Amino acid sequence: MQPRPRIVFLCVGNACRSPMAQGWLRHLGGDRFESLSGGVHPIGVQPEAIEVMAERGVDITDLRSQYVHRVLDPAPAALVALSLDALAEVPAVPRGTRVLRWPVPDPYGVRGDRERRLAVFRATRDELEERIREWLARGAPLT
Repeated sequence: MQPRPRIVFLCVGNACRSPMAQGWLRHLGGDRFESLSGGVHPIGVQPEAIEVMAERGVDITDLRSQYVHRVLDPAPAALVALSLDALAEVPAVPRGTRVLRWPVPDPYGVRGDRERRLAVFRATRDELEERIREWLARGAPLT
């Protein structure tokens, strides 16, 4: 039996975008992939990310922020960069790992009241869902 392809989602803080993407791939891709995430400056998964994913039936409460280098060994099949700034700071990407560039706006720094912040987190959640659904529908290409 072939091992499942390891897919690593990358953002700066491993706080919003990458945990949400990790959750979506686990939810939508089932057992086809090993879904992981990491950041170059992890700061903790944000409660808003957990909340808006739960609204769609995706539980990410078990995810913890971690440095991306911790999930690059063994080499993943793909590193999905949700932040080009984070990609520029990644330690060496393992040989054979494909890099997919999917820049997505970061909801972390949005200011305003609770409803404004949740609206931005929901927009990020929905964009990630759409990208992952499209990627899976195309056969999850690693190029």
